Amino acid sequence: MIGLQEVSHRHDEQVRAAGGRQVPKGAPILELRGLQKNYGAVEALKPATMTFLSGEIHAIVGENGAGKSTLIKLLTGVIARSAGEIRWCGETVDLATPNEAIARGINAVHQEVVLCPHLSVAANMFLGDEMNRRGLMRKRAMTGAAQGVLDDLGFNLPANAELGSLTIGQQQLVATARAAMRATQFLIFDEPTAYLTRQESAQLFRLIRRLQGEGVTIVYISHRLEEVFELADRVSVLRDGTHVGTRAISETNEAELITLMINRTIEQIYHKERFEPGEMIVETRGLSG
Repeated sequence: MIGLQEVSHRHDEQVRAAGGRQVPKGAPILELRGLQKNYGAVEALKPATMTFLSGEIHAIVGENGAGKSTLIKLLTGVIARSAGEIRWCGETVDLATPNEAIARGINAVHQEVVLCPHLSVAANMFLGDEMNRRGLMRKRAMTGAAQGVLDDLGFNLPANAELGSLTIGQQQLVATARAAMRATQFLIFDEPTAYLTRQESAQLFRLIRRLQGEGVTIVYISHRLEEVFELADRVSVLRDGTHVGTRAISETNEAELITLMINRTIEQIYHKERFEPGEMIVETRGLSG
């Protein structure tokens, strides 16, 4: 049975045909120079300059409304930038449409599953890239290939099941498998463990490390700082639509990241007045239920 590497091989060919180029590990693969997005007078993303390195796991953290979703949409071609420059593999690119981003090897796994619940797992994994022969869809071949990929990734999921019959967490793993088949160079995860069990999260982390080992650049967006410190090589912080800093994981800690995210220290957040307990106000004896 074929696995992820065999299925994704033809996507490598598509990426090269679209102008995608390999860059050495550790070299800049995606550079943002003054990237900005305005909605009228509202600055959803203020001029941001960031660099993502080939083969790294780069986390992005920030409070709700910090600009993380806007950044994802800009990088995946969902919305157009208001100003700034995007450089991909050393060349200035538009990233004006999702198709352009995908063709260059940029893909995303979103927090909300955006697949088709009435189709099978296999059909969703090959959606838009179906196997055909003489105008007929090769459903059996796609199911076999999809099952091979799922098994190879360690996801215990049936490729012939209807997607809507799976849990939200399982559907998220299907979306991840679909992206892994296509995102040969740059893969964005947006709060990927929000609906996953502990076991499913462990499977996802193994896949992320495997993809990194194969040279894929990972962007990992999460509110869970323990996951950031477990996975990432570097972390960037957004606050109120502004990029306020990038740190190597080995050179920072949770307290510093929290301070950067909210512009206050932990002591300022959790400060409590000391007080002496007063008289008893509630007492229970022999309570049961």
